[in-house]
Amino acid sequence: MLRRLTAAVTVVVAGVGPVPAAADPLCVEPVCSVTEVTAEDDLPWGLTAVPGGAVLYSRRDLLDIVRLDPATGTRTSVGTVPGAAGTEGEGGVLGIAVAADFATDPWLYIMHTTATDNRVVRIRYTDGALNGPPQVVVSGIPRGKYHNGGRLRFGPDGKLYIATGDAQRRETAQDVRSLAGKVLRIAPDGTVPPDNPFGNPVWSYGHRNPQGLAFDSRGRLWQQEFGNFVMDETNLVVRGGNYGWPRCEGTSGMCNDPAFVPPKRTYKTSEASCSGIAVVQDVLYAACLRGARLYRVPINGDQLGEPEQHLNGTYGRLRTVEPTGDGDLWLTTSTKGDNDSVPNNSEERVLKVVLRKS
Repeated sequence: MLRRLTAAVTVVVAGVGPVPAAADPLCVEPVCSVTEVTAEDDLPWGLTAVPGGAVLYSRRDLLDIVRLDPATGTRTSVGTVPGAAGTEGEGGVLGIAVAADFATDPWLYIMHTTATDNRVVRIRYTDGALNGPPQVVVSGIPRGKYHNGGRLRFGPDGKLYIATGDAQRRETAQDVRSLAGKVLRIAPDGTVPPDNPFGNPVWSYGHRNPQGLAFDSRGRLWQQEFGNFVMDETNLVVRGGNYGWPRCEGTSGMCNDPAFVPPKRTYKTSEASCSGIAVVQDVLYAACLRGARLYRVPINGDQLGEPEQHLNGTYGRLRTVEPTGDGDLWLTTSTKGDNDSVPNNSEERVLKVVLRKS
């Protein structure tokens, strides 16, 4: 069954596979329609499009990668990630990413938890499957039951950026020798770029549990970060920047310290707890768990405009948002079983969100 939701009408089409949603020339709303492409019993966590139109996504608790055909909704597991493990909480197979040269050098980059750490590996994706042993590109990222971060994003500089949580050990976020509570930056082969600020993978620090990374048209890195009980943050990440945690949460605490980079936007945790972010046409979209909504926020120079709320409560908790190849969004839900590491105890969806074309 396909469900296509628009601002004016709900259409249910039975007996056919998912049909990719097309742009509506009459649509005047920022979000034109939402199509359910597939349902999923495990937690879809990381997601990326690959050449040829397919989508790959990770199943956090089943510890594997799935290939999704958006035209038919067909799902195929392409392999389990060797050495991956849960944490009886938020660990498992998390973010995935591919570089711009994936068509000729098909490495799939995967952040996952093991029995001892969090790490990023790369595995060849050929002939529709994960092939060969994983190559470790970063290891030794502290793991916790919660606060493992997990998002991966290649930048326009060709480097891989990695969001890591503080693993529930707050003070590690301020220690630039630790890989916890950071945004990391590495070359695709795992080497440390010579222009990193601390001579190691650390690019920025003072983060609590960041799970959103996205670049805008000017090549700037935006980051979404879970607060504790007060405020979530949207940050503009700069080289060597200290974002204050645990001394500072949003604008609460000792945030008047000039050493701390202030957030560009804050939200009450009750209205946000956002995980993934994406930037399309210099508009930032944030998928929120506790807030169960999609924020749409224009990027205005070095600032963020006023947030708009979309899909508020329509699909429950939202985890991951990613750009499609045609200027729209992929969106995943995270409504059940997202803090227990138990496979197949969820009722989730992968959605295609069609945006108004300006």
